[in-house]
Amino acid sequence: MAIQFYEERKKLAKTMKLLWDRKLTNAAGGNAAMRVAENRIIITPSMMSEHRHCEIDAEDILVCDYDLNVIEGEGKLSRESKMHAMLLANIPEIGAVIHAHPEYTMVFAAAAKPIPSVTEATQKMGDCQLIEQAKAYSEDLAENVYKFFKDKRELLKKTGLCGILPLHGTVAVGKHLEQAFSVVERVECDAKCNIFGKMI
Repeated sequence: MAIQFYEERKKLAKTMKLLWDRKLTNAAGGNAAMRVAENRIIITPSMMSEHRHCEIDAEDILVCDYDLNVIEGEGKLSRESKMHAMLLANIPEIGAVIHAHPEYTMVFAAAAKPIPSVTEATQKMGDCQLIEQAKAYSEDLAENVYKFFKDKRELLKKTGLCGILPLHGTVAVGKHLEQAFSVVERVECDAKCNIFGKMI
């Protein structure tokens, strides 16, 4: 039997492994989703980082609708699925979402401080700002993340974007998965430059 959206699911699985290998997320979590058709999104499974170190296959990625009804795939949806579905269902400029715990960016998340843009790679995005804090995996967190990006739709037409979840991690979005991944890495570079820049 044919697997729905196999190539897209394969790409998402590969991207999660790349995030892990490049220390752009860690065993404490990280998840991602992307729109693949009208009212169809694909989302990474729960406990993918802690239990499997992001070693997943296309078949592990879940296909669901905006109401998070699973259409294909085994396992449980990521605990941040509400956040992903809310963004992908309501902001057409966003085609992919990555929630991650990047190594140097987490210094700023722990301190609840924005990351100043200090490289050309993030000039269009500007500083990486804070998203209003809420309990992890909660409806409030999903709402806060949605409000953060909803107010930046004009900017999202030109570039990807990232926000910091205080004490938690980051949420990066893009028109497609490649752009969202690029945003994670660009912001991580800024975080590192800000930290080490104070030493030179």
